[in-house]
Amino acid sequence: MREGKQYRKIVRCCASNAIEPNLECKDTFFACDTYVQIIMSVTASHLYAYTQCPHRVWRDANDDPEQKDPVNEFVQLLWEKGTQYEKKIVEENRGALELVDLSKIPKSERLQPTLEAMNNKAPYIYQGRLEAGELVGEPDLLELQENGEYMPVDIKSGMGLEGEDEESDGKPKKHYALQLALYTDALRQLGFATHLLGKIWDSKGDIVLYDLNAPQGVRNKQTWWELYQDTLPVVRSLLKNETKTEPAMISICKLCQWQSTCKKQCIDKKDISLVPELGRSKKEGVNTIALDVGELARIDVDSVCDAKGKTGIAGIGKSSLEKFVRRAKLQEENAAEPLILKPYFLPDKPIELHFDIEADPTQDIVYLHGVVERRGDIQEFHSFVAEEVSAEAEKDAWVRFWEYFKSLPRDDVAVYYYSKYERTQYRSLQKKYPDVISAEEVEDFFDPDFAIDLYYDIVKPCTDWATYNYSVKTLAQFLGFSWRDKNPSGAASIEWYNDWCKDKDPVKLQRILDYNEDDCIAMIYLKDKLAELNRQ
Repeated sequence: MREGKQYRKIVRCCASNAIEPNLECKDTFFACDTYVQIIMSVTASHLYAYTQCPHRVWRDANDDPEQKDPVNEFVQLLWEKGTQYEKKIVEENRGALELVDLSKIPKSERLQPTLEAMNNKAPYIYQGRLEAGELVGEPDLLELQENGEYMPVDIKSGMGLEGEDEESDGKPKKHYALQLALYTDALRQLGFATHLLGKIWDSKGDIVLYDLNAPQGVRNKQTWWELYQDTLPVVRSLLKNETKTEPAMISICKLCQWQSTCKKQCIDKKDISLVPELGRSKKEGVNTIALDVGELARIDVDSVCDAKGKTGIAGIGKSSLEKFVRRAKLQEENAAEPLILKPYFLPDKPIELHFDIEADPTQDIVYLHGVVERRGDIQEFHSFVAEEVSAEAEKDAWVRFWEYFKSLPRDDVAVYYYSKYERTQYRSLQKKYPDVISAEEVEDFFDPDFAIDLYYDIVKPCTDWATYNYSVKTLAQFLGFSWRDKNPSGAASIEWYNDWCKDKDPVKLQRILDYNEDDCIAMIYLKDKLAELNRQ
């Protein structure tokens, strides 16, 4: 926070949630000699941000935006894809829905037209605005029900449910449920609803009903509406600076504009969330016995546990606490070598395939299968690219990959990959294109006698490192490997691929291939180090 003057953040202004219509929308601070009071509105975006990170809600409302990083390229892509998909759905269904379209009206002026449209019983209202007390909501659609009430509908470029597959129906997504709950709450306060229902129009074109009065799961009996009622006052308190949170390093941080400053704060304080797998969820409990990494490293676990070996920390058993203490010690010692906890299996084969795929979840396509084939000291990169965003192109790349793999002597091949993503995607592709390869052949490809998941088979259960996370990029860089690209990330690759599909610039394609090849070579660096340590 800058010194010398009083600052009060405008979170929602003229373009979205203006309190005073003459205020321009500025993602900045007021610098003034006298106190300026701004009434805080709670929006669906705030609830979404809270599900990702409570500290982000506080910082967005109360901290200096000059400390923000540029918007992550992948986040920008998601915004663009989401907007494009919403417009596509609306245009394709404009006639059938009998829309009252308010999208051309400035957001700050949409409340009255929305109320008029609902009073006139418009079948569908697009880009309406709801204001009820502190609540401000902008559902994509408001749908008229048979009883004259309205139901909120949000158009999403993602799946309507999480964990949905052929064997499971999936369950509602927390951030979707909370957003729909806010819209429903506003409708109820305005007198246009009595129900606790909302809908998601998802990326498959399915319209998924969210029953907010249903329990969150088999074990968690709290309803989505009760979760919303618990969440709302917490978010309100963060926005008003009545509650202040602390940063914590978690996986979602890499997509956040506050990442750099939050990470610096955590490093400066030696925050315990820097210990891999500890994160925000366990931080509060562990903070009862250690406030920073140094204190955690000095913990005597046996003295913390009772006679039954219980730590007294919710959700953290003795073995987990021992793991966190061990990792904290490595960080404190700045250990140059990983700690080997137990031996592990690495197949001895003359041919090694280190492979990595690139996929665009916004378009449901695996666009690149990359493999570095190693025979002794000789390495060769093979790439199989989808030439466009289409099922035909995706299938063609999939076919070419399997033709390559089947040309190799199976018993002489060991396969290396990192984490479960590749296996999950390959199973999905097999179901998508069952005429290319059988499910049994996919499972054979990942047979643990031949295929090693370096993360789940070795790094996670058998080693500890003096790093803040165990991503392949972090560990390879720890071992001295450098990517050719200055911005190496799967999110960046997606953006490059989308650009390449538009203009077919060979330079852009080569950048994608170089990045993927480096990912594969990074696994070679890691595998070789693990093999060396396993021999000691």
